[in-house]
Amino acid sequence: MTTNEYLARLKSCLECIDASEREAAVQFYTEYFEDAGEENAEKVMAELGSPEKLARDIIKQSTGSAPTSPAAETAACGEAFTGIHAETISARLILLRGNEYRVDLDFPEGLKKPAVSIRDGVLRIEEKPTPKHFTSIFDGSFWSGAFGGRNAWRQSVIAITVPDVQFEDFWLETVNGTIDITKSASGDAAALPALRLSSLKCEAVNGTINVESIAAGKIHLENVNGSTNATNCTATAGCHCETVNGSVKLTGGVRGNVHLESVNGSVAFNTTEKLEQFNCEFDTMSGSVYINGEKQSRKHTTVISNAAESKLKAETMNGSIRANFAV
Repeated sequence: MTTNEYLARLKSCLECIDASEREAAVQFYTEYFEDAGEENAEKVMAELGSPEKLARDIIKQSTGSAPTSPAAETAACGEAFTGIHAETISARLILLRGNEYRVDLDFPEGLKKPAVSIRDGVLRIEEKPTPKHFTSIFDGSFWSGAFGGRNAWRQSVIAITVPDVQFEDFWLETVNGTIDITKSASGDAAALPALRLSSLKCEAVNGTINVESIAAGKIHLENVNGSTNATNCTATAGCHCETVNGSVKLTGGVRGNVHLESVNGSVAFNTTEKLEQFNCEFDTMSGSVYINGEKQSRKHTTVISNAAESKLKAETMNGSIRANFAV
């Protein structure tokens, strides 16, 4: 079995877990193989076991929502804050809605936890890089230390719980992690209140961004390798959703300047606003443009000019654009 075949089987066995966790796990083991070198691929597979066995281990350790492992600790609880600035390297960043101000950290043993503080009313979280302690595969200590052992994958998790109050600015950044603002602390999606804040900015390099039920002035979601999804969101002053490799989806009621962009992926916009409320520009190179399900005659660029106060610009290089408006 080749490395690519192993990773493909692993990914298919992880379909039952959250997409962001699945992508993080596959990315982790892709780097695992790369660091070992192609000449050691068979030895790595022997160490890890079959893709099915490894998938079962990952599923058992899947965090789902708030951290629950014995290694989890509460870094801040009870002290109120009005904004968040979080910078993470490889952790999964989860924003939960509950009845308290709380930060829970769940990091594998041997990996340094980030610094957490509240200054000037802003919750600040900074995860500094930790070297990967890679040792020879032949000495029996393959990939020790930094990620919790050779046969155990468990992504670091930073879970921030906030109550239903009005916030100012949230700025969440990650490199090799994911950002999820989709859950209530109880796990009941039906009980999810809209998160009210002045602005939300999320940036990721290798990981998905999923946000749900946001009510903000401005929303900015920017990604490189991963999808960007904003569901049931409202923004009064504009929304920017961008990625290079992945799809972009935005649903809800947004006004102002709306910019949706992907290079290698599709773009979807579903809004409660009417078409005549937007000055629209659609641009795709190798896909098609659909407005309210109707394919447009001009394949590459479709522009709808009017005197509307809001503007929508949707563009992709390799993918289609679908925009659905209220009728």
